[in-house]
Amino acid sequence: MFPVERLTFELFEKFYPLEAALGIAGGGCKAFYGLGVGLELKKWGVRLKELSGVSAGSAMALCLVSNAEEEAVEFFEEITRRNDSNFKISNLFFGEKVFPHESMYRRTIRYAMDWNRIKNTDFKVFIQAVKAIPKKEESIKSKFEIAKLIAETAQAFTRDERDKNAGIPCNRIQDVLKKWNMTDVIFTEKDFESPDILEQIIMNSSSIPPVVSLQNAKNEYYLDGGLTNNLVLEYFNERIPKIGIYYEDTTLIGKKPEILNETYLMKPSIPLPITSFDYTNPQGVRETFELGKKDAIDQKDKILTFLRQKLYLNFPQFFKIKF
Repeated sequence: MFPVERLTFELFEKFYPLEAALGIAGGGCKAFYGLGVGLELKKWGVRLKELSGVSAGSAMALCLVSNAEEEAVEFFEEITRRNDSNFKISNLFFGEKVFPHESMYRRTIRYAMDWNRIKNTDFKVFIQAVKAIPKKEESIKSKFEIAKLIAETAQAFTRDERDKNAGIPCNRIQDVLKKWNMTDVIFTEKDFESPDILEQIIMNSSSIPPVVSLQNAKNEYYLDGGLTNNLVLEYFNERIPKIGIYYEDTTLIGKKPEILNETYLMKPSIPLPITSFDYTNPQGVRETFELGKKDAIDQKDKILTFLRQKLYLNFPQFFKIKF
């Protein structure tokens, strides 16, 4: 960047602080990477005017609004430190869930979400989920149908991911969506009517049976939004620069090139030290969060240049001013 250009941008920033729309992909524990990136952006004075999240990415987005980044990481570190297994077969004998993930996830959400800040902060949010409405209601057949839905969806998703990695066109998930009357759903800040509803919206976006149970209300069932769109960029205001955080290249397959070209995309610089559902690895949680911060710092000049150029070089259009 030329000195004159830099001085011009710095002058603009004194009166018009940098803004960004931040999208965080889902990925279980991997989403702590996105939380680290978002925290660094805030430290630089970047205003996160719009956020999107899928699955755990939605929880991280609202942690950023709550100013609870470090607290959330510390809390999750502690409960994972006390969790000795990701599969507790002994719970079968007591009629309890063998996967501890859902309970731990809910506890972290309740701990980290600052309801007052979320309700009183001026921001927009977009949370992706997939909704299914079974044909039969409140019957044994309905339960059987739901079990089939879960199994077929999981199988289709796994096969589609395999083919995407191999560069093979695939549409199994789309076929399952049609078969089971499933549709994409976008929740926004306008849906946050209470802390309980906010928690449920995050869980709706995060439902990955059997690890996180199928969420349901009034015969509407919800599955993880990442089945159809794991990085939500499409709903952001076109005048606000977009930053997208993702972890696997398959996340970007099928997205419109014009959206990707207008987005600063970030993924981990090295393999993440944790898997999506390893809830026994507090060190991996911390290192994933710290890697997000480090990668953001390493790319600080590029990120700030991107934001400045998108905002200030289009200054007249941004404010609808004609010269």
